[in-house]
Amino acid sequence: MITKVTYLIATILSVKAFPQNIQLLSQLPSDPIEQPDSWAWGRHPKEGFGYKARNSLTLEQCIDNPETAGTVHCDGYDYSYPVELCISMPRLAPLKVCADAKFPKDFCVSNAANMVKAKGCQKFLTDMCIMDISLATSQPCADAEFPKDFCVANAVKLIKANGCQSYLTDLCTADVSLAVSSDCAGVKFPASACTSNANFAILDNCKGVEFPASFCTTSVQIALLDNCKDAKLPKEFCVNGDLRMIKAKGCSKFLGDICSQSLELANSADCLPAQKSVSVFRCTRSRDICLSQLCELKVRDKGSCPQ
Repeated sequence: MITKVTYLIATILSVKAFPQNIQLLSQLPSDPIEQPDSWAWGRHPKEGFGYKARNSLTLEQCIDNPETAGTVHCDGYDYSYPVELCISMPRLAPLKVCADAKFPKDFCVSNAANMVKAKGCQKFLTDMCIMDISLATSQPCADAEFPKDFCVANAVKLIKANGCQSYLTDLCTADVSLAVSSDCAGVKFPASACTSNANFAILDNCKGVEFPASFCTTSVQIALLDNCKDAKLPKEFCVNGDLRMIKAKGCSKFLGDICSQSLELANSADCLPAQKSVSVFRCTRSRDICLSQLCELKVRDKGSCPQ
């Protein structure tokens, strides 16, 4: 019993010290196809220690049997197949055995999902990547340069794609949700984009863009923007009953007319500059306006104000 225990302990220690002191029940082959320390070792309950090589195929066998390419049996060998064989067996095309093959464009594109990583298809990377939007946004297509129409048509999904950054402005203005997103922050929009959509016009991306009067009159909100400060807005638009127009720089010429629409405005500090420009007609249409601060200069005799 003591002898068996001693033997077991010695055996365990020999395993930990593998492969130097292991005692085999059979002999190592005289010309092993792989280094013994890379083999799979195991202990049989009755037969002691044994070994089995990872690779049971020779190089010649791997070369002669393409179906074994890419398997554990042939991964350790360095060999390649002609391009014709790689094309006839598409499964092989992305593997190491076909790494040096130069594939034709139609083969690469028709098998884009499998060939996008193939070295022999990198010349046609863009053509493969645009075959499918999910492929375009995958890691293998990260360095592909996409055409503008493809980027714009898929703007929401490609806004972060490196291959579309050259057309970032076009992508940002292709969709309102993108225009207001952090991905488009700091992107300067052209005047054509700013004046094509009121939602774009109010964004910081359009600051500094001068709007034409025709666009400024589309809404009071637009007219109040600094973009319309130099626009000459028509009187009927400025004097429309919306008291916010007092802030519109393009309506400064009609300040007196705007201020006379409301007693609150007529007595406000904003309307003081209009005391000289307001007409007597405007001041005498209403007693309240006539008596207001706005008409201090134009109606000296307040007794002449309407009753």
